[in-house]
Amino acid sequence: MIGADYLSGRWSQECKVLLDQIKKLESLKGRDRLDIVRTIRFILFALERSVTGWNEWVNNPDIMTSFSLKELKEISRNLAKLTDPFIEYDCEVTSQASRHLTVKKPEKPSASTQKAKDKSKIYYVH
Repeated sequence: MIGADYLSGRWSQECKVLLDQIKKLESLKGRDRLDIVRTIRFILFALERSVTGWNEWVNNPDIMTSFSLKELKEISRNLAKLTDPFIEYDCEVTSQASRHLTVKKPEKPSASTQKAKDKSKIYYVH
């Protein structure tokens, strides 16, 4: 059986790799929109991985009983401090996005898009 020290050491190393990759992606010069979307996806993957790990811990009584009441209070307090601004930002961006989606008029299709639509109206015999 793999020891907890090994697992926590490996997890910590993987976290450092993720953090380094995020810094690298954020520091790239001349990023276009697709590069930024790729970075956002990577960041959300890293966040999801971390939250999944926390959920595994919190749902495992063998792990959680090893923490003192003081440690559990500290974990709870720190997670709340991290989560509050994230959820606030989530609400803010979601509100902005919904305003953008309702206010924006559809763009006029380009000539090539219109040609493609016109071609889709052609019926082929198979």
